[in-house]
Amino acid sequence: MKGSWRVRVVEFLVGNKRNKLTSLLLAVVVWAYAFGNTGHEESIDAFLIVEPAAKDQVVISKTISQAKIGQKGDLFVGRCKITLSGPRNVVARYVESELSPQGILKVDRSGRIDLRSADLFQLPQGLSVKGIDPTFLEVVLDKVVRVEKEVRASVRGTPGPGFVRFPGGISTDPEKVTLEGPSQLLEQDVVAVLTQQIDIDGVVVPLVEAIVPLVITGDDSKLIQIAEGFPREATVKIHLQENLTREQALVSVRYIVDEDVDLEIRGDQSIKVTVTGVEEAVREWKKRVDEGRFYLLVRVTDTAGEGRNVPREEVRWIDGSLPTGISDEQVKLERIILYSAKPFEVPGEDPQK
Repeated sequence: MKGSWRVRVVEFLVGNKRNKLTSLLLAVVVWAYAFGNTGHEESIDAFLIVEPAAKDQVVISKTISQAKIGQKGDLFVGRCKITLSGPRNVVARYVESELSPQGILKVDRSGRIDLRSADLFQLPQGLSVKGIDPTFLEVVLDKVVRVEKEVRASVRGTPGPGFVRFPGGISTDPEKVTLEGPSQLLEQDVVAVLTQQIDIDGVVVPLVEAIVPLVITGDDSKLIQIAEGFPREATVKIHLQENLTREQALVSVRYIVDEDVDLEIRGDQSIKVTVTGVEEAVREWKKRVDEGRFYLLVRVTDTAGEGRNVPREEVRWIDGSLPTGISDEQVKLERIILYSAKPFEVPGEDPQK
């Protein structure tokens, strides 16, 4: 009977201990689950986009009106801080995911906007935004309009010798384009459409043609753009005027024949030559003519005593004798007449023999 009582006491104590341990373990689990799902808050960085509710409007200004971080009047660039609220484990998982919430604020009026009263961010189920900083923004809306603007060519540099720019010598295609943007900005004269700059420094051709992008100037807001359907580039033609000097001189004509050929030649010994070119080159040419360093060469064959006009393509001059700055096309010649070219007659010999 005693032994039986002792056994029962031991069993009771041991069994009770097991029950306590089991109960304690269950309590810990329940407590952990309950604590993990109680309300929790945490602040994280976010980004907020401010855009108009209507397509024919544009946000031209958004500044901070009230905030803990930042000062009133500061430009709002989208960065903000939001306070998340929700079950601790849900908040923790979202924060650990390193996702940066991005919200959109659509505005339909100008004025002070309360960011706390709008559902701005798409968050996982169970999470909500309890606070946001800044709390207020000052937003200015404007109507989107279209305005036609003239395209102006942007040109720099000075043409090379012999060429100058002149009024009306520059044209663009298209001549005008339509811009789209806020009315209060577009209606100001400070906004213009220029071409990308074209450099003509040292150019010595009568026409420069280039296709270049268009550039909008006078718009610090970057809210003005070329309207859809209009070109983003233009063809620019820059006509340059020749600023050349013309000079005329009497130039010697020299006749040449093939080797071992001896002909009696009668023809013009000099003709008038007119050259056009850069002033310095023209002066040098006249000097060479006067010094006998520039003259004309005509190759002659037996004409059996007949006369003929010498074609322009048969007239030459020594390479290098024409100064740089005067091209072959800028040398104009009078007609050279070759009266006759025949073998010399030997005295006493029958010419018919």
